Amino acid sequence: MMVWQVARHLTRRLPEWDASAKLSLAVAILLLFLLLAVGFLGPEALQFPARIGAFGLLVTIQLLFLWGNRRDASPYHQAQQRFIAGDYPAARALLERLPGSGRASVDVLVLLGNTYRHLGQFDMSLSALNRALAIKPRHDLALFSMGKLYLVQGEPAAACEYFERAINAGAPDIVRFELGQSHLLLGNNDEAAKHLQAARSALADDPAQLLLLQYYLQELQAGGFPDSGLIRENLPFWRGEAAKYSATPYGLHLSEIVAKLEAALENS
Repeated sequence: MMVWQVARHLTRRLPEWDASAKLSLAVAILLLFLLLAVGFLGPEALQFPARIGAFGLLVTIQLLFLWGNRRDASPYHQAQQRFIAGDYPAARALLERLPGSGRASVDVLVLLGNTYRHLGQFDMSLSALNRALAIKPRHDLALFSMGKLYLVQGEPAAACEYFERAINAGAPDIVRFELGQSHLLLGNNDEAAKHLQAARSALADDPAQLLLLQYYLQELQAGGFPDSGLIRENLPFWRGEAAKYSATPYGLHLSEIVAKLEAALENS
């Protein structure tokens, strides 16, 4: 009965596994059969070590099943993958089915709030993030996400408040980029430059954000204009962001920057 259940589960779930998990399972099964053959039919001196090896491979295969089915075991992880891939409707569908109360749900609510923001459902985003902060008021990602929501909606003063709270709650320096951007929109140029400079090293692995940071710093006369290679590679991202938030003050702000970067590329 157990073998049949495993076989049925494998047949049903194996097509959903990623390629590396499938390959690892195939190799493990092949080695298992070889070891079993040696363990029962091979030279007597090799039978016992081969059986021990086969037992170890059975444990490995069990771990491979857990790894291959990890998304089934964690709907939140699956929603994260959809979110990262930019499939926000699919992420929303998964997250809306998960529990919305209790401390364990804070991460779910934060991801759901960010998903709603990307879909332009700002009221729903605000509701989800408020619920998360009601459960855990010093959750740095929830505070950052609330600041981002206010920034997108054209309320940089409120955004500054939440970004500062996020930093005080232990958020990484990358949040200073958003804080600097908010101060820039408020006309607080000295504060903007300070926080943007502080965020520079944190954005070393995020060239899209680094492009906008360099653009802002040259606007503040605190740096040079981004080079054409950085613009060319990352301008599509900001075109997408400007289009996504086109109905908001922030979207209009990004559209102006995109136009200037496009003009710089044409003249380079």
